Amino acid sequence: MQGEQSVKKVITTISTVSRLFRQPRKIGDTFEHNDKTYMVIGIERFEVLYNTKLKVWYTCQNLSETDYVTRKKAYQEPFQLEAEVKLKYDDERIRTRAQLGTVHFMEGEFYKIMEYTDIELNGTDLLLSFIVKPLYPVDRKEAKAKLLDSRKRKLQLEVF
Repeated sequence: MQGEQSVKKVITTISTVSRLFRQPRKIGDTFEHNDKTYMVIGIERFEVLYNTKLKVWYTCQNLSETDYVTRKKAYQEPFQLEAEVKLKYDDERIRTRAQLGTVHFMEGEFYKIMEYTDIELNGTDLLLSFIVKPLYPVDRKEAKAKLLDSRKRKLQLEVF
């Protein structure tokens, strides 16, 4: 049980609030928090507050914790790409279009935003980088079968 407790302390979420025009931390950056050293291993989300401050939630690894087992990935990651968007800090699309889980049509394909990889400030612009995965529609035959099944249930028809 004690080993399990220390593993829980290795990775944590830390949020920071800074002036909007100050460069946020990047993945791989280290910093001190509560007398411990942390390394940024992911960016969970962000929010512009009152058009003057930037709040960012980071996934961090506590570098002073060493009581855990290093694991290699036992699976292969699905196909994914990196994309970026440049928006003004007060652009309303930040809240609606650049959030995790949103789906976008780019270059003739649908993509879902999975994870932020970088947030940069360039004057009054935010340059957001993120991992996207392609989304594909189901096979036509399967889609037709699902539609037919749905219509049968709606009309309460049963074939004997």
